[in-house]
Amino acid sequence: MLLLTLLTQPAQSACRTVSVTADGAPVIGIEDMALDAARGQAVLSAYDRRAGTTGGLYLLDLHTLDAPAVAVAPLATGLRPAGINLRAEPDGARSLLAVSRHDDGSATVERYRLDGAGLTHQGTTTSPLLCRANDVAFLDGDRFLFTSSHGGCGWGAVIRDNVLGGRHGFVGLVENNEARVLIGGIGFANGLLPDPSHDRLTVAATREEALLVYRLSDPLAPPRRIAVPGGPDNLTLAPDGRLLVALHPSPFRLALHRYGWPGGEAAPTRIAAVGPAGTAILLDEDGQGFSAATVALSWNGRLIVGSVTAPGLLVCDEAANGATGSSAPAEPPATR
Repeated sequence: MLLLTLLTQPAQSACRTVSVTADGAPVIGIEDMALDAARGQAVLSAYDRRAGTTGGLYLLDLHTLDAPAVAVAPLATGLRPAGINLRAEPDGARSLLAVSRHDDGSATVERYRLDGAGLTHQGTTTSPLLCRANDVAFLDGDRFLFTSSHGGCGWGAVIRDNVLGGRHGFVGLVENNEARVLIGGIGFANGLLPDPSHDRLTVAATREEALLVYRLSDPLAPPRRIAVPGGPDNLTLAPDGRLLVALHPSPFRLALHRYGWPGGEAAPTRIAAVGPAGTAILLDEDGQGFSAATVALSWNGRLIVGSVTAPGLLVCDEAANGATGSSAPAEPPATR
């Protein structure tokens, strides 16, 4: 059964934009974020899609967000990164996965080790299945999942889904550095959040305006569907079990805005929290102040929002129960 949608008063009146720079240059298009709450920092994935320039991965000290402008430390530059995921390791270091898109239309998944503010590259996963990779998430220490928005690499695949309404997006599994399709038939697979402790995998189906909840132990079984008020993008997990979801209320306006077409000066921003009691709208803006939000997380009583096109971040004073954007809380897991 669909969960009841409960609309609450949005929090935009308590929000402000924060300028973000790296080496003095503005950081634009912070599409995804992963929070390390224990260290009070977040990894940012950003590049300016409209300008066609490269960006990179950046480390943000969350304690600096009181200021109207903050500087972030570049971790890896010259990239066009998309979804990222952070995992705490037993030795206290962090492992980081990042989808990296390339000029030739291909994409790879890069794996890094993060020690303090130092990032070390540990390997690259390549596969034709990654060409439309969107998001990525650790399943355990070696295996990881990824989403593909479409079922193929060329413009034919885009037309088949975007114009003709097909559902060929999928979730893939990488094991022993080999990729395979795990779950197919998804209308633009976007954010994903595995929860092995509850045998659960939640996938954002953007074009279906729904979250699809699968059993990790039986991923081919029909999923539970949760309708949401917009096309869901990235997902983050709150300690109380709710999901923070960035939503696109109007795919048409998003497309106009994303490509800089006439009428696309702004695209709406909407953030929701989804839990057993229903769906609560935390933020609902027309996009004039901050357009096209793609990710939200919560830290220390604040909602922090990133966008695929906007410069910097949107910071709101009202929290959403500590969403992390990581596969697990960023603390060393218990030894068994």
